[in-house]
Formats: sequence, structure tokens, C-alpha cells
Amino acid sequence: MIEEQYDILLELQKIDIDIDKEEKNKRILPLMVKGVTKEIQGLKNNLKNKNEDYKNLQIKLKRIELDLTEKSNKIKKHQEDLYGGKISDIKELKQIQKVIANYQKEKASIEEDVLDLMEEVEDLDKSISHFDEDLKVKEEEFKKRKEEMNLTSLVIKKSMDNLNIKRGEMLSKITDCRLLNEYELLRKEKGGKAIMEVDGSICPGCYLDLPSDVIYQLKKNRKIII
Repeated sequence: MIEEQYDILLELQKIDIDIDKEEKNKRILPLMVKGVTKEIQGLKNNLKNKNEDYKNLQIKLKRIELDLTEKSNKIKKHQEDLYGGKISDIKELKQIQKVIANYQKEKASIEEDVLDLMEEVEDLDKSISHFDEDLKVKEEEFKKRKEEMNLTSLVIKKSMDNLNIKRGEMLSKITDCRLLNEYELLRKEKGGKAIMEVDGSICPGCYLDLPSDVIYQLKKNRKIII
């Protein structure tokens, strides 16, 4: 009976709509971890940059410390010349004092730079520690979301397997191939819904008022009207 075929098509459509929903759920699964993955990559990039900055600061600090040691050695040598008793010329001694004063001034400036750099290194070290902690937290969050995603994926697969079995059963009951082809074609064109059961004067698919002659035909004889 043709009416029986309509009932089967309606049931098939319900199954197909459920399959479409599960397909959509399957497609959005990666979004469960996408945001966290992006955050993790951002933290890794920041951490890499911070470590590079830390390395460069350490190199800079080492150079300045060497410069400071050099200045200290020069001051010590000139002080030995000044107080060693080997030089008696007043002008030469005054010149040595002047040189020592200049070196001490330069040394004081370098010491300030060293303190500033040490403070910068300390702040950077704290920042790196914070990024490390944040990265561990995000990686743990990623792990949990990945587990949730895998579990949800298994649930979806089981649901789709059952739905496909039901769909196969429905398809085996359809004897009108032309009707089935029309259904499949309309499903593609109409976003998943090919057949709607009308009860009244409004189409439940497009929510438009149906012409009176269409309503008359539907009431007179149960049939499919495209």
C-alpha cells in the first residue's frame, strides 16, 4: 500500500534526522580541545620567548660582570701604584688619582647596571615559573577534555551504529524506488527534511499557508504533494 510507504518514509526521516544530529555532534568534537590546544601553544610560544630573553640577559649580565671585574682590577693596580711608594712625582700621583676616580665612577655605573639586570633576571625567572605552572594546568585540562572527547566519540559511534541498523530495516521495507529517490533528493535540497505530515492549513516544514486546493487534495486522499 502506498500509504504504508508514506509511514515508512516518515519513520525513515526521523532516523535520518537523528543520524544528521549525531554527525553534527561528531564534527564539533574537535572543538572540545581546540581552544585549550590554542592556549597551550600560546603558552609554549611565550615560554620559549621568555627563556630566550632569560638566556640573553644572563649573557649580558656575564659580560657586564666581566667588565666590572676588569674595572676593579685596574683600580687595584693603580692603587698599588699610588700607595706602593715607587712613584714620587706629585703630578704623576695626581694623574693616577684622577684615573682611579674615573674608574671608580665607571665601576659605580656598572654596579648599578648589574643590580638592574639582576632585578630583571629575577622578575623574568618568576614570569617563567608562572608560565610553567599555567602550562601544566592547561596540559592537564587538555588531557581531561581529550578523555571526554574520546568517551563522547564512542557514545556517538554506538548511537550511529544503532541508527544505521534501523535505517537499513526501514529501507528494506520501501518497495517504491521512485518514492525513495525523490525522498533522498529532497533531503539534500531541503537541509534534511524531505517529507512533512500536514494537519491543518499550514505546512509544518516551511510554516507557510497552503493553497486551498492542496489542502483539499490532502484531505481527500492521503498523498505526497511536492
